[in-house]
Amino acid sequence: MVRFSPELTFLLMACTVSPSPEKQEQLTDFLSQQPINWHRVYTLAVRHRLTPFLYRSLYQIPAIPESFIRTLQQECRISATDNLLKLHHYHQLAALLTENDIDHLPLKGVHLAEQYYPDSSLRISGDIDILVRREDAFRTIRLLQANEYQLNNQQRLHWQQGEAVILDDLTEVSLYKPFFNNSHFDIDLHWKILCFNRHYAHFDLGYVRAQPDVAAEREIVFLVIHHGINNVWQQLYYINDLYFSLHEQDINWPFLLEELRRYGIEQVFLAGLYWCVHIWALPLPPTVEPLVNSAQLRPLAEKYAKTWEADQPSELSELIVKQATLLLNAQTRISRRLTVCRTFLSSRIFKYSIFRLGNRFVYAPKELGVLTLFVRAGQSLTRFLPTRR
Repeated sequence: MVRFSPELTFLLMACTVSPSPEKQEQLTDFLSQQPINWHRVYTLAVRHRLTPFLYRSLYQIPAIPESFIRTLQQECRISATDNLLKLHHYHQLAALLTENDIDHLPLKGVHLAEQYYPDSSLRISGDIDILVRREDAFRTIRLLQANEYQLNNQQRLHWQQGEAVILDDLTEVSLYKPFFNNSHFDIDLHWKILCFNRHYAHFDLGYVRAQPDVAAEREIVFLVIHHGINNVWQQLYYINDLYFSLHEQDINWPFLLEELRRYGIEQVFLAGLYWCVHIWALPLPPTVEPLVNSAQLRPLAEKYAKTWEADQPSELSELIVKQATLLLNAQTRISRRLTVCRTFLSSRIFKYSIFRLGNRFVYAPKELGVLTLFVRAGQSLTRFLPTRR
């Protein structure tokens, strides 16, 4: 069994919506037996977006330092206000899209907070993510620009390549709307969802809309892709999202498992489900329990959990390697393992590049990927060379 630090163990114990007297006694007993580094508890709580749960569990326990409770309380007030503003802004955005006959689906963040969490303030949200149809992407962007949204600076060079190139190269664009002083609302507008990479599997809004009776299950597929595949369950709020999306919901489990199996991501889902059971005691159907309790799944689930002790999520380069390694470990068929390896290599070679030459940025299309591969490799190597003093 994976061994967690006392601070992470304490944080996991504090994951509860309404702490019972028994839970408070359990936390108090743990503190009496185990010294705790409160600064590290706070660092981990912020990193995993668990401060609202931690505050709810601890504020009535006398053994907790008052200064720590005050810090948590202030953090929770800020995040709750931020959530309310983002929820209000999302509703305005959704109304704008609906008024202009743009079919859309909210993803992650504020959508999960409002629809599945018992209290939206428990789910700290970042960007507002919206999925639209590919054919509506540019109409949506122009509509947002007409309503004071601006494109992210990093994407302006790409914008010069034309609509066809953007739709082919990218799967989303980021826009922001100034709000107050230096604050702004961030929108990630998606027209495609990638699973691992564009050569492995990709999905669009039509995937959810095609079968309304299993739309909820297909949204869970999206959640597993983003949280489990692309972000390797590396933050505990990903596990919480999965738990609240499943808890007391009428899930078509046979369809969901078959759909995940179809794309070779069933074991990744089960690894997340394993932690939903161990952290939240999520009840499962009798047909699913043996899958989560299997001896083969436990090592995979623990590999994902090893990322939780870090003070920060993985950097992109490290994350890409973890994505490939863990997805490879999750495969039970040789053919699927070969697909993971093949698509990983092809996605790293055949990709567009943006290079900086002096004060200018130069765009290279993915068709030149074999040539730019050597330039990209050289740039990566220079990061490891000692700098001159």
